[in-house]
Amino acid sequence: MIILGVDPGTTATGYGIITKNRVHSTHLASGVIKTSPQLSMSRRLWEIHQRLETVIVEHAPQVMVVESLFHFKNTQSLMKLCQVRGVILLLGERHSMEIHEYAPMEIKKGITGYGAADKAQVMFMVGKVLGLTDLKSPDRADALAMALYHSHVSIPERVGP
Repeated sequence: MIILGVDPGTTATGYGIITKNRVHSTHLASGVIKTSPQLSMSRRLWEIHQRLETVIVEHAPQVMVVESLFHFKNTQSLMKLCQVRGVILLLGERHSMEIHEYAPMEIKKGITGYGAADKAQVMFMVGKVLGLTDLKSPDRADALAMALYHSHVSIPERVGP
């Protein structure tokens, strides 16, 4: 099974792709799609769409995992994030992926054991589990954390041949 985790953002959208077979998770690809704040919102959405679609076509994930929305104080930021999420969810449907959403605290607790874990703790645990030493981007680490979390909670362990 190939799982794509996506951490939506207007200036930085992280993505992480893992494979899960039986009990092992393996890193396939990950990165950050950056867009310039100087671009119009419609142009930024287009760039996120195009670049994420290239990743999807290249790796053909069957499952997409996206963080569910959480409380925002800034309505303007929330609206922009919703637009990015819409593009991402549309891509998932367009490529016939099974789509799952989890709350950020649920993912953090599942990956680190602590629901209020900070970015550094998430990066450390994702790096440990996947054997990555170069996780410098929290957006990339969060996307991989989503994929890992889903692989642990949704794919039952298989016993026997």
